Amino acid sequence: MKIVNSILECIGNTPLLRLNKVTKGLKANVLAKCEYLNPSGSIKDRIALRMVEEAEKEGKLKKGGTIVEFTSGNTGPALAMVAAVKGYKMRVYVPEFFYSRERDLILKMFGGANLELIKFSTPKDLLNRLPEEWREYGMMSVTKTIDDFVKANPGSVAILQIANPYNTAAHRDATGKEILEQTDNKVDAWVASIGTGGTLLGVADTLKEVNPNVKVIAVEPEDMPIWEWAKPDPAVVKLFEEYGVPKAKPIVAKLIDEGIVDEVVKVKDEDARNMANRLCQEEGLFCGMSSGANVFAAINVAKKMKKRANVVTVLVDRRDRYFSEYPKEHYII
Repeated sequence: MKIVNSILECIGNTPLLRLNKVTKGLKANVLAKCEYLNPSGSIKDRIALRMVEEAEKEGKLKKGGTIVEFTSGNTGPALAMVAAVKGYKMRVYVPEFFYSRERDLILKMFGGANLELIKFSTPKDLLNRLPEEWREYGMMSVTKTIDDFVKANPGSVAILQIANPYNTAAHRDATGKEILEQTDNKVDAWVASIGTGGTLLGVADTLKEVNPNVKVIAVEPEDMPIWEWAKPDPAVVKLFEEYGVPKAKPIVAKLIDEGIVDEVVKVKDEDARNMANRLCQEEGLFCGMSSGANVFAAINVAKKMKKRANVVTVLVDRRDRYFSEYPKEHYII
């Protein structure tokens, strides 16, 4: 048995599990990468460690510095864990409508990250707002706030996961290669939530090096059209420039530009929730809403695949991060 020197060494190398009961009657295999088994409880451990270590190598993050991020979900806790081990401070900005008591408590337990709630309106309202109103409520105001903080605090770094190239690289260099090794290079379809785009794009890039014909299926909530939101709006781009916001191209926009996605599947809250329940009750998998959505979409993809084809998806995080919403948990991103 190998003894590790740090919990950070336990990130990755998660099992790939064949689903059996929820896939009964299917000719194709649905294989789930169990990322909720990472140390902090989600797939975001992979990118948190990679992005922090690259910031260290580049000299951006220094001893006593602060890791700063805007996050609605699992990246905050993952970064907080890495910060705790490495001895950095944490500052997290969270949209008010995405606040989670569970994630807040996790941040506190990893060392009391400074959490600031951002008073946005609902996502749909954001989409329909006039550009001028983004000055107060939109993503650009948060990006500007983070940039100003980093400039005022030398040795600190803004992670900016939505556009950080190491988000994608973490999955291209590790997650994707693990999947290829676990399947003997036999992957016919890759199904994953869009989220920041890093998991979807990074794994897809690696799989396509071996099989250019692998199907790439992007999954998103029915009431949050991430794919549409990521398409550039010239008026908003111009306003970003006028407002002095650092330029950064979202990974999802890169996904759109490269045309790597074959299909975008929208999943209802109810379907994501029901599948998460089934995964727990029938397969013993204690995973959350994004995982339920991914498996729901993967099963529908598998129905169209040939016998013994491998449809791979990912179990993103642990179910206990949604306890305060039970029994009406919401599939967010």
